[in-house]
Amino acid sequence: MQDVKGRWSIPKGHVESGETLEQTAIREIGEETGLMDIKIIDKLDKINFFYRMNGKLIFMTTFVFLMESLDLNETVTPEKSEGIVDVSWFDEMAAIRAIEYKATKVLLEEGAKRVKKAYGIQ
Repeated sequence: MQDVKGRWSIPKGHVESGETLEQTAIREIGEETGLMDIKIIDKLDKINFFYRMNGKLIFMTTFVFLMESLDLNETVTPEKSEGIVDVSWFDEMAAIRAIEYKATKVLLEEGAKRVKKAYGIQ
């Protein structure tokens, strides 16, 4: 997903009361991209980072999952009210080039390795 500053990243958000991390990941992807027919394949890791909101420095931890879209005909739609201007599919190398944040790139590369291993791709 691409934000208003042109940065590409991954869907993320806050855990709602009573949700598991997995439920949050699925809900956030649905809200931010419009993808509803998805499943979690594996937990990749977590990313810790700081961001500013209303002049305050906020510490955030994002848990990242490797996920699969089960309906390849499902349309992706950006959640404009959340500041997402675009969502798109990328091949592996284009995704790695597009991702803005180093820690996210590392997890994207790890996810690609796991997919290749699962499917016997070199």
